[in-house]
Amino acid sequence: MLPYLTNAGTDKPANTLNLAYKNLEEFNYDDDYGEDLKISNELNNIISNIHGESQLIELYALNDKKSGEKPILRKAGSIQQNCLRLIKILNNISDLRKFEKEHLNLCTSNVNIVEIVENLVMNTSNHTKGKIIFDTNVEEKFMTCDINKFQKSLLILLSTALKYSKGDEILVKLKVFTDTIRIDLSFSSKNNRSVDFFKDKMDKPSFDDFDNLSLDLILCKSLADLQKGSISVGGNGKETFFSLVLPCENNDSLHYLYKKDLDDEYLNRQIQIEFSDLLNPYD
Repeated sequence: MLPYLTNAGTDKPANTLNLAYKNLEEFNYDDDYGEDLKISNELNNIISNIHGESQLIELYALNDKKSGEKPILRKAGSIQQNCLRLIKILNNISDLRKFEKEHLNLCTSNVNIVEIVENLVMNTSNHTKGKIIFDTNVEEKFMTCDINKFQKSLLILLSTALKYSKGDEILVKLKVFTDTIRIDLSFSSKNNRSVDFFKDKMDKPSFDDFDNLSLDLILCKSLADLQKGSISVGGNGKETFFSLVLPCENNDSLHYLYKKDLDDEYLNRQIQIEFSDLLNPYD
């Protein structure tokens, strides 16, 4: 079980953060909510960072420091990233709660999945220092898909790969079969136990090590299940790969119109949120 927000109706960001933390604590009343306690601690650390760094900026302003703008910009960037991290955690908790209650629904359209993946890889590469290579065995494949949930799943896997990769190169392969598609993300592992590490985080996280990665991978698996797909982890010691498999039903009904215009503005915002653990524009 995961917590959800019960208090609402406040317009002040500071009050919203305090209420969010308070709401999470309300659900930590027995052993079944051990995961909630871990998430509460994560949120507490982030909020503390936001508070401390905002105090430093306030001190600069009060003393009218003239030592240059770089330290201020760096701290401002850190505050923004911590806010995005907080948004990411709360969004993930909310989505998982909806999934548990069977309130998380698909909003599908007929799309060229090759174009969707290629566009996501290109935009992600523009935001990160890593080199992400896209490869496919077809030029186009139309299928019924919830674009936002599909992109969310893929962004979680990409951010995990970049964070735990020994190098800067990630290979994304899209393969189309008769009734399924498979997307493989492969990268050089930092250690030879990474496959077991990721499997434990996704399938059976313990109380002692339940963290943001566990939350990310559990949500990713839930989103794949919602779309009648699957997520798996494999590797050979030196290389690790995530595989996302989805059914590729092509519905020709007028209810599923092909969406040509890609919402890059929304996608870029999602990239900033999903990669908030890795990115700071002022570093």
